[in-house]
Parts: sequence; structure tokens; C-alpha cells
Amino acid sequence: MKSFFGSFFGAFFAILIFLASVVGLLFLGLGALQKAGQKAAELPENSWLVLDLSIPITDAPARFDASQVVAGLEGGGEQRVTLREILGGIEHAATDNRIAGIFLTGTIVPVRYASGYGTLREIRLALQRFKESKKPVYAFAYYPTTRAYYLDSVADRIFMDPDSTLVMSGLASQRVYFPGLLKKFGVGVQVTRVGKYKSFVEPFILDKASPEDREQTQKLLDDLWGEITSAIEQSRGLPQGAVQQIVSQLGLIDADAALQRRLVTDLTPLSRVIDQLRQQYGTSKNKKAGTFRQVTVSDYVESFERAGRPDDGSATIAVVYAEGDIVDGEGNPDNVGGDRYARAIRRFRLDPNVKGIVLRVNSPGGSVSGSGVIRHELEQAAGVKPVAISFGSVAASGGYYISTVGARIFAEPSTITGSIGVFGLFLNFQKLASDNGVSFDTVQTAPYASILSPMQPKTDAELAILQKAVDKDYQEFLQIVANSRKLPVDQVNEIAQGRVWAGLEAVRLHLVDELGGLTEAVSYLGNQTRLGVRPVVTEFPARQDLSTKVQEWLSGNERPIVSRLDPFHRELVRFSREFSRLESLNDPQGAYALMPFGLEIE
Repeated sequence: MKSFFGSFFGAFFAILIFLASVVGLLFLGLGALQKAGQKAAELPENSWLVLDLSIPITDAPARFDASQVVAGLEGGGEQRVTLREILGGIEHAATDNRIAGIFLTGTIVPVRYASGYGTLREIRLALQRFKESKKPVYAFAYYPTTRAYYLDSVADRIFMDPDSTLVMSGLASQRVYFPGLLKKFGVGVQVTRVGKYKSFVEPFILDKASPEDREQTQKLLDDLWGEITSAIEQSRGLPQGAVQQIVSQLGLIDADAALQRRLVTDLTPLSRVIDQLRQQYGTSKNKKAGTFRQVTVSDYVESFERAGRPDDGSATIAVVYAEGDIVDGEGNPDNVGGDRYARAIRRFRLDPNVKGIVLRVNSPGGSVSGSGVIRHELEQAAGVKPVAISFGSVAASGGYYISTVGARIFAEPSTITGSIGVFGLFLNFQKLASDNGVSFDTVQTAPYASILSPMQPKTDAELAILQKAVDKDYQEFLQIVANSRKLPVDQVNEIAQGRVWAGLEAVRLHLVDELGGLTEAVSYLGNQTRLGVRPVVTEFPARQDLSTKVQEWLSGNERPIVSRLDPFHRELVRFSREFSRLESLNDPQGAYALMPFGLEIE
């Protein structure tokens, strides 16, 4: 009995300690968030708004991270920042007398669909508008990449570390091809597809790019590079073609060459830049601490965004972020689950306070079934309230398919879109299993009952059935695009074929209505619904609060913090990621509307 009570009270007190720890963590987290808001609310005059480009910029609101609790107590904690936060912060700072200027720092490290060129262009335009307030924009560059310099170049002064290099040598897309590896391990591959440019399947069946894929990729790179270099040349006062000439001659641009070619204004280490800002804008307290008055975007936005969040009963515009691969079913936070998104859109359709819906797409597409579920709900919503579409850095294939419902489609010049086509990819493991002493024996009630089984190759008859399904999906895709864009089907077929286009070309081809970003799409709906050009916004997925995160901790589903990897490990991660994308291929019919596999632009 004594032993029993000892065990009982031991377990009881252990539970109490655990609960106390959780409650303590809740208070710590809430305190950190409150501290962040107070920090901006108490912001003194002559403060600088700091935009750290090394933090991934996403569309959807940030998920709460364990590190933010501890880091928040230390005055930091940002692991991700949203596009709307940055745009809102820049706009607010222009008329905030406490803000002296904006300081750009850090180098962009692309993570999945974050910090793409479409997103960066919106920020770049916001910075240009900010400069109209006569407040300065400064940038510090330390080994800046093309993406980082694309933003930095808009600054009034660009400070570059004398020992660093401008890593801007042009755009490249290098893809990985797997057929030899798959054959070595006994994995068979069969495909069905429609569209000569629908190249997602090529890395699994070819050892290099097809002529069609090389053609479309080269065109896409040329269009994107032209947009980037033109923007840089305009900001730096350089003649047309100057950037192309510089990168062609130098490859990598050292600090002296960057200064000589007027790409930067000063060669100064960060410590001296901080000294200058501290002497000019710092208080005596700042000067002793060796810094200047500053505030991060997230901390700054938190102070005034809270007041602008919708109350129950207020009219809003819903912004739905379709960011990631589209999958069948519920999906997870890293992709677009058809059922989950359809449910959210249905909720917004039935909510009388939601006056319109903006679908923000940053997705290469995915499951035909998942895309269809989302599009159906959007179509229902469009019947009762206006729907507008905003394309981010990529809105292709299934991402374009779900967008055809919109009354107006906005895209950036650098948006990767199109890829109107369908394919099926079927791996089989018969030889792999056989080589390792494993065999299969199937009993079925109909000739094609095991048509989607990965344990044997498809017969010619089975492939014909699967190809017929893909052909049907493609024809429906063409008809939907033709109807929504008011174009002849033959004309759509000519520009479709699975080909990807840059946003600027998409406007010319009438696949997109006009150039613009998320701000323009929200303003458009605000005008359409008489809520004004700056309507109150409701977001999905919504910002994750601390209580939700605690539940995730308890379930053991915490996500890792993004870290910067060296080039070798980055390539290993990329290689692993390409294979892991196969996990998102869960369409019940094995049919997919996805842009080219592994298309990444650096």
C-alpha cells in the first residue's frame, strides 16, 4: 500500500509539474508577444524600420515556433514574415513620424515558395512608394545574391562590405534526372501525359532536358532576367543592357568592381554603417549600447495591426493563401489540401460579413482531384460574391486551374504561370521486389481492379485507359480556360501544351488580366464591394496562436527552424526534396496538373 501511494503521488505531482510548465510557457509566450507589441508602441522618434532579408517571406501568416518564445524574451524571435506584414509596415512607416527610414540587411535564402521574385517585386514597388515620403532607404550588402540585390538596388545608399562579393552572375535552372538511379534499384517508370511541354515526368524517363523543355525554360529565364536587370538599371541609373554586360564580363562582382560600376554607393563594413546611424539617429543610451534606434517589421506591424483586425460583425475581404503543392484530401501546413481549402472557401461564401474573396496563389499545381474540389467551391463562391486572383511567384498548372474562376487575375511580370497540361506518373517496384526475394500474387474481381497498383508495370490496355483519362482532363482544362478567358479553344491549346510563361507574356496571351500584386487584388475587391482600397482582411490559413502550437508540441509535430546551409548540404537537401515531392502525388486517379519537376531558378 505504501508503495502504491508513493507511485500515485509521484505521478500526481509529475502531472502537476508538467501542467505548471505548460502554463508557464503560455505566459512566457504571451509575454513575449506583448513585449513585441509594446516595443513598437513605445518606439521613439528617429527609429529605423529594419527588414532582414534572411528571414523567409511567405504569403500565409507565420506559424508560431518554440524558438520565438525564448527569442521573444530576448527581443527577437522572427523566423518568418509575411508579405502583407512587410507591405503594411512599409506603407505605415511612410507617414509615421517616429520612423526615420528603412534599413535593408541580410541575404535571401530561398525556402520552398518563400521570397520568390514575384513577392520581391511587390516589396520593391512598396519601397519605391516609401521613398516618395522623402525618407531614406539604406541597404547593407554582404555577399548579396541576385534576389537580395534586386531589392537592395532600390535603396538610396547601398553599403557593401569591402571584403564581400556581389553573387549576381545571371539566372540558371539546373534540374536533376533520375532514370539511371531508378533503373539501378529496379524501379520501373511509366507515364501518360498531354502537352509536348509538360515536362514534369522527364526527370524520371530522360537523362537530359528535351528540346521542348529546354526551349520553354530558356524563354522563361530570359523573360525573368530581363525584368530583373531592367529594374536594377532604372534604380541605379545605368544604361539599358549594362547589367548583362557586367555579369557577362565579371561573373562574380567583387566590391571594388561593384563600386566602380555604380552598383553600390559605399564600401563600408557593417560596424561603420551602424556607427554612422548611431551618431546621426541614436540616443545616448543607444550610443552606449553600440547600436541605433530600430524596430523589426513584425514588431512594428504588431502594434498597429492589432487595432485593424476584424471584429465580429465587421465587413471584410477574405484572402485565401494557396501556397504549396495541391494535394487530395486534408493535406498539411506545407501544402494545399483540397478538402481543407474547399471547406474554408465554403465558410467564407456563407459568411455574410465576408464581402469578397481574394485567392492568392503561390503554387505549381498538383492533384487534379484536389484542384477540382477547390475550383468547385470557388465557383460556388463566385456566384454570390466577387472573387479576384493574385498570382505570387508561381501559379502554374493546377495553380492556374483553380484561378480560372476569378473575375480578374493579377500577376507579377516575373510570375511563373501557365503549364496548362496533365500527366500521370506511375512507378512500379516489381523488379526491386523480385531482386530481393519478394513476389506478389493478385486476386481481383475485374480485369482492371489493380490498375493503380505499384507492384507491377501497367499493361498496354491499362496505359490506354489511363491515357484516356489524362486526355479527358486536358480537354476539360482547355475548355475551362477558354470559357473563363473568353478565348477560342484552339487558341488556348496553342499556348497550353504544358508550357510555362512569365507573367508579362501571360498578359499578352490573355491568360492574365493585368500586372499587379496582392495589394492591387485586395484594392480591386475593396472597390468592387465599396469597402475602400484598404479594406479589413480576414486570412486563411489564419495566424497560428500559442495555444494551438502547444497542442502541436504535445503531439510531437513541431517543425524545425529554417537554417542556412552550405552549398553541398543545400544540394543534398534539394535532392532529397525532389524525391519527397512524390509524397504529394496522391491523386486517386493518378492524374496531375503540375509545372515542370524540379524547376528552380537561381
